[in-house]
Amino acid sequence: MTTAHASWASLFSFGLLIAGCGDDLSPAQGGEAPGGSGLGAGVSGGADAGGSDEGGAVNTGGSAEGGSGAGGEPTPAVFQDTYPLTAQFPEGGSYDPQAGAFYVGSLLDGSVHRIDATTGHEEVLFAEDAAGTWWTLGMDVDVVRRRLWACAMNDADDPRTGHVWVFDLETGERIANHALGVAAKDASCTDVVLTSDGLGYVTDREQGNIYVVDVDDGPSLFTQNPDLEASFIGQNSVVVLPDESALLAILYSPSSLARIDLATGQVLTVEIDGKFSDLSFLAGADGMTYRDGSVYVAFTSVLIRVTPSFSDWSQATSEYEDVPSGMTDVLSTPGGLYLLNGQAIRFALGQEPDPFQLNRYTGGL
Repeated sequence: MTTAHASWASLFSFGLLIAGCGDDLSPAQGGEAPGGSGLGAGVSGGADAGGSDEGGAVNTGGSAEGGSGAGGEPTPAVFQDTYPLTAQFPEGGSYDPQAGAFYVGSLLDGSVHRIDATTGHEEVLFAEDAAGTWWTLGMDVDVVRRRLWACAMNDADDPRTGHVWVFDLETGERIANHALGVAAKDASCTDVVLTSDGLGYVTDREQGNIYVVDVDDGPSLFTQNPDLEASFIGQNSVVVLPDESALLAILYSPSSLARIDLATGQVLTVEIDGKFSDLSFLAGADGMTYRDGSVYVAFTSVLIRVTPSFSDWSQATSEYEDVPSGMTDVLSTPGGLYLLNGQAIRFALGQEPDPFQLNRYTGGL
């Protein structure tokens, strides 16, 4: 680990780098929305607000192996138990059921990688060539519009702010680059989730803010609430409930789960009966996905399933299981849950990593 990377092990940088990343079958991924509205609507590609992307896109995208392009029927992937990754310190990821592909980011260089679920072939979708040291964090796939949204951070920004990147999955081109600093000073970008109308909702690690981003018009402040702040490290992963009534967001440490009403922006801390913590060193609630009525939360060495006691998610119960250390995200796929071994704590502390992998979860939760 170079001196530059080790210097990020400061407490402030640690709070940014242990970044939340969620992945769920949201309405934008083909999940159900109220009345089904908005799922077929097209949204035109926005201009890249961050400047030219010449030389940024590494491949040309197109239909994935084992899957069909926009408008076609998806071809089921043949899932493997383990996917070795060349992406370095992949903090967050998402799964595209239309193309049968995983996407992960990188804390080391801010690149975005695509992994074919059937073959395991990995390629770089995008590598940022703008000034600064970049890292990519949480992301989500818009299956209907064939887009990938990703959170990015750059240490050259002054003030330091997060960015939301949007990619065309058929071409590999970045079609939007929105700096969240226009919505709030020092805004960070830790995770993004999409709704059926094509909007992205973004969590801020350092402030109790959630932003809403339009691919064309950029970001604005959706809600601000002290219950979305934490004494150590704040918001991490975010998912949207299938009926689009609310978002669920996790706070890293002290770990908690919050419900954010999408109509009013009102924030409610969910009362959880059971374990919602990880006692290993510097661990907290990191990645999250929604599946079959529950959310699964990846801590560093624990996977926790949270199931609502009431439909409004005011109260919930939890079950947990120990998992191999180094987890940063959990992804839901037709082949089951996959745990992303991104080792963000080792990155923040400047330690050498073990091999990076996506591993199928075979436990009993």
